[in-house]
Amino acid sequence: MIQNTPQHPATGPIVAAILLVSAIAAAVWYEWKTKHRIHPSTILWPLPFLASEVLVATWGIMGICRADASSICIHAVTTLICGVIPILRRPFLDWLDKQDGIMPHVISIGRDALLMAAASVISVIALETACNSAHLASIPSAFFYVSALIIFLITLILYFAGQRHGGACCIAVVICCGFGIAEHFVIEFKGAALLPSDLLAMGTAMAVSEGYHFTFDTNIVASLTWAAVACAMLSLISPPRLSKRSHVIANVGVNIMCALITWSCVSSAFANVKLEDALDFSYDRWWPISSYQTYGFIPVFTATAQNFEIERPDNYSDIEVQDIQAQLAAQYDAGRGSSPERQAAVAQYNELKPTVITVMNETFSDLSFFAALRDAGYAGPQYFNSIPDALIRGSLMTSITGGGTANTEFEYLTNNSLGFIGSGKYPYSLYSLKHVDSLAKQLGDAGYRTLAMHPNLPDNWNRRTAYQSLGFSKFLSIDDFQGAPSYHSGVTDAATYDKILEELNKSDDPQFILDVTMQNHGGYDAGTVPDEDLTHYVPAGLDDDTCARMNVYLTCIEKSDQELSAFMEQLRELDRPVVLIFFGDHQPTVSTAMNDELYAGENSLEHTARIYSSNYFVWANYDVAGAEQISQQEAIGASELSARVFDLIGAPLTDYQKALLATRQDVPAFSGVCYIGADGQLYVLDGDSPYAAAIDHIRRMQYLNFARKL
Repeated sequence: MIQNTPQHPATGPIVAAILLVSAIAAAVWYEWKTKHRIHPSTILWPLPFLASEVLVATWGIMGICRADASSICIHAVTTLICGVIPILRRPFLDWLDKQDGIMPHVISIGRDALLMAAASVISVIALETACNSAHLASIPSAFFYVSALIIFLITLILYFAGQRHGGACCIAVVICCGFGIAEHFVIEFKGAALLPSDLLAMGTAMAVSEGYHFTFDTNIVASLTWAAVACAMLSLISPPRLSKRSHVIANVGVNIMCALITWSCVSSAFANVKLEDALDFSYDRWWPISSYQTYGFIPVFTATAQNFEIERPDNYSDIEVQDIQAQLAAQYDAGRGSSPERQAAVAQYNELKPTVITVMNETFSDLSFFAALRDAGYAGPQYFNSIPDALIRGSLMTSITGGGTANTEFEYLTNNSLGFIGSGKYPYSLYSLKHVDSLAKQLGDAGYRTLAMHPNLPDNWNRRTAYQSLGFSKFLSIDDFQGAPSYHSGVTDAATYDKILEELNKSDDPQFILDVTMQNHGGYDAGTVPDEDLTHYVPAGLDDDTCARMNVYLTCIEKSDQELSAFMEQLRELDRPVVLIFFGDHQPTVSTAMNDELYAGENSLEHTARIYSSNYFVWANYDVAGAEQISQQEAIGASELSARVFDLIGAPLTDYQKALLATRQDVPAFSGVCYIGADGQLYVLDGDSPYAAAIDHIRRMQYLNFARKL
């Protein structure tokens, strides 16, 4: 709960900033008055502390600082004292420089080691305070000190690279504080953990951050305070002066060599010492935020970074897997592939060559599966749920929730699941996809024009490069939607649908169009949708904030539903065959809060799986041969959806797609989190089950068709 402060939150930091500026001016005046050389450090060292005061004051002036009065006061006073310490350190450093022989070097080395160790411990506290303050005290001591050791080693590299000056060491403190604050907001906005691969998508994160409302609380201010203390300690690190030029040159060379040796040792340890094995723990690959809370940010983040490579299945052999894939493809050909329904669809497809439109609608999901919301009167998106002539429809199992749009997109386009690539990885950003099979390449080779559109920056999730590598011949980004209407978080769904129709009117050739919408993107703060549109559902068991954000989200979905209805009516009138695949990429962040509040205390696979799904349907504006258009309900995974669609409409299938379809008799649907067995039960992806052999076959085939092509 936000506490009322008796004074403006900017008052304390402003006063402290003025006092610190005065102290700097006084120190400079004193050095000038006494005819001493004015040390640049007298001015430069206090500046970071001054910046911290100004930063908190600015937050207060802008009204986005929600820290309590005591934490702001502590920050102001502590940071002021820390800013004065570098100014007052000169007498001690001058005394040390006057000592003869080896003594000043011994003293400085011992001092530096102790200060860096202490600063490393405080840096870990600063990081965890920002994002994990409620669990900081419960982090096992071994994990805490390993975190401090990792920071100490990074600081040591900076120490030598910076010629044993404390200023370079402060970079490690700033990084820790920055990561803590970043993790704080990732948790707040996505309900997820900051992962190493997120650093590769930093541009995307910055581009979409405008949709969120940033407020800075007590924990963030406290983190800045701890960081100031660590930097003040490091300000006392300064090498003894060397009088001879030859000693100076030798000293520089030795420090650079020490930095390279330390870097080499740390890199070798990172590559060869698996932190999970060394600390005998295992982090949750698909819900890593819980592991961050339990073990601390640094050990889990490091362990995740060590697992970036796609793990090769045990006893893997290309020849063996090719045989498995061929057998499963033959199984499909002998069954569904040779059925009268499939043969009729193939003949029709070869004659019509229908245009294939895929709409991956941002965060679209029917939340009426929450019983409390359903009891409050919500029945889901009305039009979406009432389409009378869909080929198939149902729940879409996804490997992400709350964010990471490009990963569902990747699964759909390539038939590869994140479950066998690894948690926290974004293939669009991590890998070259030039040699990876995709729907765009598959249909492009069949004579289709291929187009992708997304009304946002073209380099978000590295799409510009990824789309080209995946075989799209044209990409429409935000530059192609200038002047388009917007709603909530971006260009409206309707504007993208108009663009699709415009592209269809340009050519009678069959087209494959991927439309990744933007309208429903988070966050869901009050005021981001018109008041007259806002829904007012009040499910029992939700707190007021969650309920408010949920209603903003539901308002967005209602708008999308209306625009989908208008779009499909236009498709029905087209005098050309069109297949439409529509699905949501993931559930919204508010689903996580709803899940935890409505099912408090539930600790099961069902609890996790509940938020790792969205909804989909497949529809055609013509009667698809061999298919009864009766809205058949069917759960499926995002990585299998396109293969199932091609199967329905009679499009050619690769052996890999046929094999995936054949495995569905044992595993009807799966994601990176879990799968549904033929018995209808949920199973953990890597756990024991009657269908473990089928999952192993999928894993091996994906390694052959994806990892081996990178």
